Amino acid sequence: MYGGVRGGENYVRVSYMKRFEHGGNVYGKNIRLDFSVNTNPLGMSGEIKNALVNGADKFAFYPDASCAELRRAIARSENTSAENVVCSNGASEMIFAAVRALDPRRALVTAPSFSEYERALESVGCEIVCYDLSEENGFALRGDFPDAVAACDTAFICTPNNPTGNVFDRDIVEEAVKKCALRGGTVIFDECFAPLSDAYTMKGKAPVIRAFTKTHALAGVRLGYLIADEELCGKVRAQLPMWNVSYPAQIAGAVAARDTESVRRASELIVTERAFLRENLSRLGFTAFDSQAPFLLIKGERGLDEALAERGILIRPCENFVNLDGRYYRVAVRTRRENEELIKEIGDICG
Repeated sequence: MYGGVRGGENYVRVSYMKRFEHGGNVYGKNIRLDFSVNTNPLGMSGEIKNALVNGADKFAFYPDASCAELRRAIARSENTSAENVVCSNGASEMIFAAVRALDPRRALVTAPSFSEYERALESVGCEIVCYDLSEENGFALRGDFPDAVAACDTAFICTPNNPTGNVFDRDIVEEAVKKCALRGGTVIFDECFAPLSDAYTMKGKAPVIRAFTKTHALAGVRLGYLIADEELCGKVRAQLPMWNVSYPAQIAGAVAARDTESVRRASELIVTERAFLRENLSRLGFTAFDSQAPFLLIKGERGLDEALAERGILIRPCENFVNLDGRYYRVAVRTRRENEELIKEIGDICG
């Protein structure tokens, strides 16, 4: 069922900071392999690297506050208009800006899912409704989901969902969008993992957030964007600070927007390596859930993340996701060499 989540068990058992921890915290640690973040396993392309190096002389100048060239490049790649694109310092900044623009009073999030939706909604004092996803049901949506969404003025849907990796039933999702719109509400789709997955897109039917962070391994550069109607784009743009997208990010994004080949190659690799990881982790006794994303949710014994960290490998513990606990982990899909190393280390740990 679904209902308010504030003050629930999942929130009192962890601190505020622990509750919103994410992967990728390699700082101050001796890490050689990072499976805790789900970026393009092939890494940043040579073309993007060259563009950043060649543009370095201009880093002393302020970036274009309107991101005009970047928005045009994204618009061409997404088959839309530049007026329908807003750029941000990563997807997380866009989530907060969209929430401030919509100023919702009651919003729905699925659980488990990406915690930044809740953090952004809490920042505007919004009541949060948690729609529980169950392991027994494959973390899928049920038939009551459209009515649950329609009872709110805003909802966030992550596709593929993070950390479960599944793609929600399209008919249920589209019905939820229609019912919410009839009541004047908005459903926002986080499609940051979609280009590297088997997921459908809701672009053109609802506001969509994407990020070059995942598709082109630009996590440190920080670049996200929103595709929406001009009215919402204008409202969101008004919530963003001036020069929020750096000059390096704009250079990298303009190249990345036309670089479909590296995304295609990475997507093909992910399909093969995801199956490899799932088969071998299952063989080692883990429950490896079906995934259409560049990562797997697995279930096993507590403490695996700590044991791997001692060996210089990071995975993402999922105990701070609502409805999951310390037995669950999210593992990124990497290259065969990296995946084999992970399997070997886990095999040694499990004996």
